Amino acid sequence: MVLMLAFLGAAAWQPVAAAERVELVPSQRVILEITEGMTIEQIIKRIYPRDREIWPRIKQAVIDNNPDSFVADSDRLIPGQRLKLVDIRRIPEPQDSPPPTRVGVVTGLDGNARRIDADGRSAGLQLDSPVFEGDRIETDPESRLRVRMADGAEVMMKADSVLKITEYVITEGYDAGSSSILDLLRGGLRKITGAIGASGTANYQLRTGMAMIGIRGTDYVVKLCRLDDCTRTASRGDLDAKLHAVVLEGAISLTGDEQVQLPIAAGEYGTATVESLVVEQTAAIPPGLLTAEEARRVDVPAPQPGAVEDQQASGAWKWILAIMLLVVSL
Repeated sequence: MVLMLAFLGAAAWQPVAAAERVELVPSQRVILEITEGMTIEQIIKRIYPRDREIWPRIKQAVIDNNPDSFVADSDRLIPGQRLKLVDIRRIPEPQDSPPPTRVGVVTGLDGNARRIDADGRSAGLQLDSPVFEGDRIETDPESRLRVRMADGAEVMMKADSVLKITEYVITEGYDAGSSSILDLLRGGLRKITGAIGASGTANYQLRTGMAMIGIRGTDYVVKLCRLDDCTRTASRGDLDAKLHAVVLEGAISLTGDEQVQLPIAAGEYGTATVESLVVEQTAAIPPGLLTAEEARRVDVPAPQPGAVEDQQASGAWKWILAIMLLVVSL
């Protein structure tokens, strides 16, 4: 019996890890016959020598699983009985994730906006609210948000927009270890680049689903629209989504899925779909893409929402007046 206990002890040895939750479950292992003078404490010490911290728990579990092997209401074993042992199941506890990296602060807010962190927790944004790497930033319809990033960049989110701060890393000298990777999931924004965008070696990407935007020190506006109607916001997965981009200063490059690059210079207007990248030489910038202040920064016409409707209404009234004059003259 001593040899049997020693064998079981060697087979069952497992130290308890600090970051583990311990469960005791019935085992297939048994002591076939309890002999005179054997105690539960001796058995536990031999079979679970490295689990001293949970010996009391093991003892209670063995007693609970073997009611016929103990004298009633005691821990004294009954000679001749079998004794079922327990196994120790170790379940790793979830590790505490490192705190998120603060990468920016809200410097302007008109309406309502929120951040959703990497764990799915939502929090409303106010002036001076911090934003963190991994956050998903959302603006409500008719709401706008301005964020100053840690490298000096400015992000001005348009209404009904969603932006994810996928990666934002700053290293000394803004070298190749620095990166700014943003994902525009819905709507649009204006971006004035900071030190990461101006660096010749850092990784800068604004991903839109239609094309990836890379820059070196610039000021630009992009928006996912319903085809050519930028008064209607689109998400990157919509079948009728189309990216519209205007460069206010500097230059950007649009890179499509086939790694084809399209440069767009200051004052130029371009579009992108999953099939094509185009610099629009003759097309007017659609209403809903630029604010009045942004429109003043470019040379191409930029009709604002309501302009087309006003022109149509004016034309209709001209026809009505003409018909009235004709009736009077008759």
